[in-house]
Amino acid sequence: MSFFSKKKKISPSNSAPDNGLTSQQLPFPSESQSHSPQPPSDHPWSVLRLNPAFLSKNAPPSGPSSSPFPRFGHASPATATAAGELFVFGGLAHNSIRDELYMFSTRDFSTTLLQTSGEVPGPRFRPAAALVSSVLLIWGGVTKFDDQGEPKGPYDDSLYLLSLASRVWTRVVRNGPGPVGRCRHGVTMVGSKLFVFGGQVDGKLLNDMWALDLNSLQSNPVWESYEPAPGDKMPPPRIGHVLVSTGDRIILFGGSDGRYHYDDTWLFDISARKWTELECTGHIPSPRRGHAAALVDDVMYVFGGRGVDGANLGDLTAFKLSTQRWFTFQNIGPSPSSGSGHAMVSDGTRVFVLGGSSAGVLADGTILIHALDTKRIKYPNTDPKAVKPREKTAQLAREISVGPPTQGQPQHSISSPSYALLASETPVRMVCHLNLRV
Repeated sequence: MSFFSKKKKISPSNSAPDNGLTSQQLPFPSESQSHSPQPPSDHPWSVLRLNPAFLSKNAPPSGPSSSPFPRFGHASPATATAAGELFVFGGLAHNSIRDELYMFSTRDFSTTLLQTSGEVPGPRFRPAAALVSSVLLIWGGVTKFDDQGEPKGPYDDSLYLLSLASRVWTRVVRNGPGPVGRCRHGVTMVGSKLFVFGGQVDGKLLNDMWALDLNSLQSNPVWESYEPAPGDKMPPPRIGHVLVSTGDRIILFGGSDGRYHYDDTWLFDISARKWTELECTGHIPSPRRGHAAALVDDVMYVFGGRGVDGANLGDLTAFKLSTQRWFTFQNIGPSPSSGSGHAMVSDGTRVFVLGGSSAGVLADGTILIHALDTKRIKYPNTDPKAVKPREKTAQLAREISVGPPTQGQPQHSISSPSYALLASETPVRMVCHLNLRV
């Protein structure tokens, strides 16, 4: 198979389910399984011990609660609050679909199970979350499954807003046309607008783009369709992808349509309502779904996911928007185990990996999470105009490969960067000619 293929077919026998309905389907470590936290180091990756989870209302924490992890298919906003608070909602935990909301502090590493009131969203798997000022948003997710473990409707198409000050939920009912309820979709905030792309409704996969201006919530909240012009190219329908936004542009990476896994990178220009598939240089990540991403400055960090053969991935890659190049990393500290169904949240220059199929809980209940200090990663100053386009040929793939192929794919010729050294890159595709304003 060509090294440069944007999508790679998987057979039903090799495709592992990712709905996570039973503990047998999920590669969760047991709560008594031993994990050894790493000692502090100067590497970008580090392992953090969170304090035990406590139950709390609006007062100081009182009394222990159930552990938030292991947890799979939950939702977390892409960024922390100004106070360094991270949130985890829903997903699969303790062998059932949950509606719990946990808060993690990056200041004192406390863990709190928040008690909320109002129109609380019910238990759901694979929802999506966003954060605007002091308001948490939850949209989508599946609440029921059929006997085969596949998502089953009806789906909830309401938007749920939580005031972090009062901890009261408000349900916003859709007025007029709008996105159908779904799971395994992607969301991102652009200004005051919540954008939704792709996902799954029963057996149908989607590639529609919708936006809701939160400024309209007090008057007449109406979803707006952002369909491209007839004939314009757009990403194929998919699930398990990631979205990040910068300025008035949205970046999409990866996902799957059930037959193929994707390693493509797309840009959506909001003002022009136009999709463009980026032809980027660098170390293109392998095709995947169920990965997570976080944006720090002009770099999108991507970790994990599930690959073509159904196995979980444990690599960290980065897409630098200003030069449209992909980078890979090796030997940069105690990285998370291979996993999928997790979340990544940025807090300043740090990125936290929360939950997923490899989340660790010690026998004494201690929760382990991983943090990436992006200040310790340096990137080469590469002018994209100075890089000559390369032909996408299998011959080039053979020229840059080293060692025996793994699962039929050639190995990349990549140096092993250390912390505070340059991230490594290997050009394998034609240079991008778009100029991103970031």
